Amino acid sequence: MFLLAALLLANPVAVKAARLFDARKGAIVQPALVVVDGERITQVGGEPPAGAQLIDLGDATLLPGLMDAHTHLTFESGPSWYRDSMDLLLRWPAEQAQYGAEYARRTLEAGFTAARDLGSGDFLDVGLRNAIDKGHVPGPRMIIAVNAIGSRGGHADLDPYPPDTVPTYGVEHGICNGPDECRAAVRWQVKYGAGVIKFMASGGVLSLADPVDNPQLSQAEMDAIVQEAHAWGRKAAAHCHGDTPAKMAIQAGVDSIEHGTFLKPDTLALMKRKGVFLMPGPIFDPKGPPAGLEKKFPPPIVAKAVAAGKAWPEMIKNAQKAGVRIAFGTDAGVGLHGKTNPEQLTWLVKWGMSPAQALQSATLVDAELLGLDAGVLEKGKLADIVAVPGDPLRDIGAVEHVSFVMKGGQVFKRGVVPEPAKKYVLRAAHLFDSERGTLVSPGLVVVDGERIAQVGGEAPAGIPVIDAGNATLLPGLIDAHVHITGESQDDFAKAYVERLMAFPTEETLIARTYAKRTLLGGITTARVLGAAGLADYGLKRGIELGFAEGPRLVVAEHAIGSRGGHADGSPAPPWHIAPRGVREGICAGADQCRDAVRWQLKYGADVIKFMVSGGVLSLTDPVDVPQLTADEAAAIVDEAHLWKKKAAAHCHGDAAAKIAIAAGVDSIEHGSFLKQDTLAEMKRRGVVYVPTLMAVEDVERRAKEHKLPPVIAQKALEAAGSLAKTFQAAAKMGVTIGLGTDSGVSHHGFNTHEVTLMVKNGLPAAQALQAGTVVDAKLLQMEDRIGKLAPGYLADVIAVPGDVLQDPAAVERVSLVVKGGRIVKGPGAAGAAIAATPAASP
Repeated sequence: MFLLAALLLANPVAVKAARLFDARKGAIVQPALVVVDGERITQVGGEPPAGAQLIDLGDATLLPGLMDAHTHLTFESGPSWYRDSMDLLLRWPAEQAQYGAEYARRTLEAGFTAARDLGSGDFLDVGLRNAIDKGHVPGPRMIIAVNAIGSRGGHADLDPYPPDTVPTYGVEHGICNGPDECRAAVRWQVKYGAGVIKFMASGGVLSLADPVDNPQLSQAEMDAIVQEAHAWGRKAAAHCHGDTPAKMAIQAGVDSIEHGTFLKPDTLALMKRKGVFLMPGPIFDPKGPPAGLEKKFPPPIVAKAVAAGKAWPEMIKNAQKAGVRIAFGTDAGVGLHGKTNPEQLTWLVKWGMSPAQALQSATLVDAELLGLDAGVLEKGKLADIVAVPGDPLRDIGAVEHVSFVMKGGQVFKRGVVPEPAKKYVLRAAHLFDSERGTLVSPGLVVVDGERIAQVGGEAPAGIPVIDAGNATLLPGLIDAHVHITGESQDDFAKAYVERLMAFPTEETLIARTYAKRTLLGGITTARVLGAAGLADYGLKRGIELGFAEGPRLVVAEHAIGSRGGHADGSPAPPWHIAPRGVREGICAGADQCRDAVRWQLKYGADVIKFMVSGGVLSLTDPVDVPQLTADEAAAIVDEAHLWKKKAAAHCHGDAAAKIAIAAGVDSIEHGSFLKQDTLAEMKRRGVVYVPTLMAVEDVERRAKEHKLPPVIAQKALEAAGSLAKTFQAAAKMGVTIGLGTDSGVSHHGFNTHEVTLMVKNGLPAAQALQAGTVVDAKLLQMEDRIGKLAPGYLADVIAVPGDVLQDPAAVERVSLVVKGGRIVKGPGAAGAAIAATPAASP
């Protein structure tokens, strides 16, 4: 499943259904009408206002958006505890963040529009929350805890790995000893955006070393944690299975007890008296514990799980009898996101709650605990609305079949998305043969699964046909030079600070927007030449796993270069901004540079990018001087080739280009100041020239508009004054030219403008299109599967209006995009049924 883009509706919107659940009264109202304007509800009941857009959901019940007060959205338990532990140790945060985004999407589509996320590592929850808030990822409103707080060796700490193998956690990670350290631990979490403070008052089930119910913090430590949380305006949630630690947490003034497995009646009565919420999840399946626990978990965990399973049923019955306020939470992440959330709501009913009480727990009660202006469908409240079939007060199982989800006035789910056709025909007036550089008329491509089954001839009978009309079918275009994990802004300082403050977990998720724009613009494959924190690798994995929309990616991770050069950071004092080292690509001497290559390859780089000359957008280095010695460049290229990877040289200057070419580089990127003898040597050796005309066009504009620092503006104007001449000379001399845009310097999604600029500067249209197809496919070492429309190749196809050789700028008006057989733009996109004309029988 791919993420659903929120449907932005014309305001006001009237949502109509047979019934509405009044969460305050715990009753059904008939019929139902809710009017939404912007992100708020403006009317409940009555008649739709004139001019409102009507959404009629028929025989359904409108509910307030459901809430889950205890989730772990950035993790999900699999069939093996050992495999889960290995994955958590090996995965980089940027990759794990992509999983978190998928779990968030599933949670939202299950009808949960808000979630309290009680503990995550590596700032995964921070990145996910920020990406959701900014509209880059669909997901529930998140109230996050960042790191849970607890004692050394306790449930908040890592399992007992040797400290010289797995580094230990410190106060900033939530591990504290003594009241002062525990206060500091709270402050660390608040600093990075915690909206709630989670602490481990007792042991836990899924940790290896601790008993499940023992106190793990002293009374003074709990007092300090709760006091500090409240001082910062945050609620405090205590993970607590045991009765004694629960009494201590209640005495400290905690706001909620999470789990509460072994709580006794007097403790529950104390909670009722003090207004402490009980979050009893995960709700146990009334059928009993799942089979095969001993196959999934080590024996110590199995023993604790069995003990908890025996005690929990009595506790939940006593809690209801005592009248404790029961908040709904599932500990999702232990169970499957999007499945366990509604499922556990039905189990609450089986444990004695009425359907209305269960729904109130997941709406009205959770809204109070989470501090959200939602939980009821009333005028002025946030427009978080879900719909379920039938009447959930008669059949609570309806909550497992959510058909409509609105969050903050935006529709994220409506009905069931039909399965797209697996085999279909694409037809148009023309087809671009990228090998020959000619147009074939008419154009026909048969897609079967992810591959092309036929090109030309007659359409097979009985399968859908998508007719693009007077258009040209082309292979999906390839961009050999992008920076897809970021995007420049006209405000240079603002972009600099925002980028510096973003965690890789946020950066890789925001990049999903850039990736989707790029794909919808007709780029089905892209080479990412530089990113920090493995944000590019994380995005690549998200796309490969089907979690994110975007082109297939070839990634370089950190670019390699010299201290103070274009690959290095800005010239801030090293005590202000941490300097980069060899692992981040900064090297001195051939041996270090070889090691820098190996670091990138270790973590999954597909190509090696190195900075052999200065750059335009760096603050201190001249744009054209060599920044690596011949020995360093040779070591970089040699090591890349030993690993069967290609090497790309960022290079504006001529002397630097000669160094890279002598080293055996595969491509020169930019090449603003190259001389004719250098271009001739590139042609002789088959070095591909990737000019990135778009990037220079963009920085020239910003320089003239005084939107760049003076030193950068001067370099931008110098490069712009020379690059067009270099490109024209290269084209005239027959240098192999690839298409690359340096997108990220300019805005993503407009990559095909590079074709227009190439043609404007003298390259024939057919050759410009070949640059972005067969040339780039070979440069990316993918010429056996992309770059042309041929049987057996991946079904990457785009359509542009008219005859593309007569009007090459038509590539900037892409009307159809198919990637790997899946239609992502045009008829049949986003899972919609293809409005098809059956092919005639031959």
